[in-house]
Amino acid sequence: MVKSSIFLLSVICALSAPAGSPRHTALRELRPAVGNMNSTNPGGIKVTIATVGPMLGPPTDHYKVGEQIPVTIKMTNTSNQPTYACVSSDIYQDVPRLTKNGDVFTYAKWQSDLLRINQQDQTCQDYDLPETMMLKSNEPTFVDFLIIVDDSRIPTGAQPWYDPLTPGVYELSIQRRFDCCDGPTVESNKISFEVVP
Repeated sequence: MVKSSIFLLSVICALSAPAGSPRHTALRELRPAVGNMNSTNPGGIKVTIATVGPMLGPPTDHYKVGEQIPVTIKMTNTSNQPTYACVSSDIYQDVPRLTKNGDVFTYAKWQSDLLRINQQDQTCQDYDLPETMMLKSNEPTFVDFLIIVDDSRIPTGAQPWYDPLTPGVYELSIQRRFDCCDGPTVESNKISFEVVP
């Protein structure tokens, strides 16, 4: 009963949000039930990632050691019909793969712990209130971002996937889940960025 009340209140708040919010505007567009989304064929979805400056600044591919490294995520529906995607949390929907000189980096300890807890307790289905977003045909849509590393001098409180990086050139790609908590994923483009002293 409490979960139902919280969900209903969240929907009411989302629908009454100002029209200027792109995330909430997408919510008002023909919202299907999250469980009824067609996630069996995400092949018509293209996922594109890009590095941007700290605090979601302008595009860049160079960072100083200790700087925040955010990555934006866009999805493009390449089919002729609108489709829906879920936006819940990067812990459930994104699986980044970071390499340097061919070596794969492991996630920060706290991120690994969150992933383990989510698998054991199914926290996505029980506690989070995912949103659906309509992807119009052939229109790239900004859907999310993730933080590769947070600023080490002035931490923002963001949940970074990796510990601070040393100087060098890195390659990154992600697997983006099309549904909210489980199901198939779509591989993004591969990007590179450099960390300098």
